[in-house]
Amino acid sequence: MQLAGIAFLLVLPVLAAFGVFGQSFDSASATDAGLRLSAIYPSRLRYQQDSTLELTVSNTGAQSLDTLSVHLERSYIDRFSGVSFTPQVTLATGRAYVIELGVIAPGESRVIVLQLAGGQYGRHSGRIWVEQNGSRTAALNLTTLVFP
Repeated sequence: MQLAGIAFLLVLPVLAAFGVFGQSFDSASATDAGLRLSAIYPSRLRYQQDSTLELTVSNTGAQSLDTLSVHLERSYIDRFSGVSFTPQVTLATGRAYVIELGVIAPGESRVIVLQLAGGQYGRHSGRIWVEQNGSRTAALNLTTLVFP
């Protein structure tokens, strides 16, 4: 039993040296009806470590997209601390933070950046989606692991 414990203690620094416990990022994207939603987000970070989540909404169609809003599920975002949004949140409901984007012309994109820090330990999952004229279009599922 003691040999197993010693082996475990020796493996931890090696894993740390290879970045297993450090910050890492992942990406996700979804498309629907001339619209593309993509995200670069922290898939792994340490408690209270600062990070960035970046969302891009692009018009890949031939016509302007109007009345667009991005919804960030609170059950995911509220697990972080020190969260700031650029652009600012337009509406905060019990379910989501909403950012109104207005009209996006063909070929244009809008970027949303969240500055955040790991606020609670554990695996946090949530959904981000775009609505156009009140109808849900593209959606992403994100998962972040926060280490102690």
